[in-house]
Amino acid sequence: MVAVPSQSPGPAPEPAPAQPALVSVMVRSYNRLPALCTLLENLLGQRHPRFEIVVVEQSTKRPEDAVARLEELARDPRVRLLRHPPLGGAGARNVGVAACRGEIVVFIDDDDMPMDDQWLARHAAAYEDPRCLGVSGKHIYNDEPEHRYQPVLAFITRTLSYDPILKTSLTYVQHDRRRIPVYAIHGTNASIRRTAYERFGGWDTDTAIEDEVSFCLRVLKNKQPDEYFAYDPRPVILRHRDVPGGLDKRHMSAVRYFGHFLDFVHNILGRYHPVRVVALYPIYLMFSYFISLGWLWKNSRVYASTPRLVWASVVLAAGMPLHVGRALARKLRRRR
Repeated sequence: MVAVPSQSPGPAPEPAPAQPALVSVMVRSYNRLPALCTLLENLLGQRHPRFEIVVVEQSTKRPEDAVARLEELARDPRVRLLRHPPLGGAGARNVGVAACRGEIVVFIDDDDMPMDDQWLARHAAAYEDPRCLGVSGKHIYNDEPEHRYQPVLAFITRTLSYDPILKTSLTYVQHDRRRIPVYAIHGTNASIRRTAYERFGGWDTDTAIEDEVSFCLRVLKNKQPDEYFAYDPRPVILRHRDVPGGLDKRHMSAVRYFGHFLDFVHNILGRYHPVRVVALYPIYLMFSYFISLGWLWKNSRVYASTPRLVWASVVLAAGMPLHVGRALARKLRRRR
């Protein structure tokens, strides 16, 4: 019998490199088709190796040239265009996230713009820690590009937190200081793990502003003690505060904005902090008025002169009982 020489096994094959996580970019768009096309061109140039773009497009104004350009961009296999009648901010977010397939979902509004082609990769890199549930990035405003870190402003507004008494949002995302943990994620230039959406549910649809808050409050209540949200200044966007369309808050009347804020207090804060809202209701009313005044004088594009601003402030104060009554009636109708 001829002995067969034993053969030593060769080196073990190298394991296949793990694929990077699929990232979904979710864009809500309403009556901003030219801006949406510009944003899509930027997103398609991002350098992350695996991503998709899900657009919830709800426009009622559809310029022909912008529609043609959008159709051309949507031919890219990474783009999925979902057309719907107007859904509202939270409704559109729920529809978009439900359609996303990525492990990480990144949010950007149609009037915003990533500052470089590493924006998406920087969001994905922030999830190396499996305990991280969501990330918010830095904002630069087109009409205030040289914003500098202001300690007093940071102390007053704080980074993605809530007022300890009223539980209203405190948002300061214009600085370069990384913060872990924070207690909220922003509505744009923010991201979440898809598993967080599956565990905690989506966004409550009965508010026209502050629509990201309900998801955050639910996560804070039900997450594990070591899980967290983060503020990471590496992903940066430019926010255009002068593009018409969208929720168009800057072109609302003072009365309409005040009514929206009352709906937020009644429907969202009243749902998650009901005893607090009832016990402190007069304080909430005054706070809503002063928040509306701040928006009126700082952000409104409707009242172009000081006399008009003063007159709108007086009219709003005089009509407060009527506006509060209307907001309470809306709340009762929803409960029925």
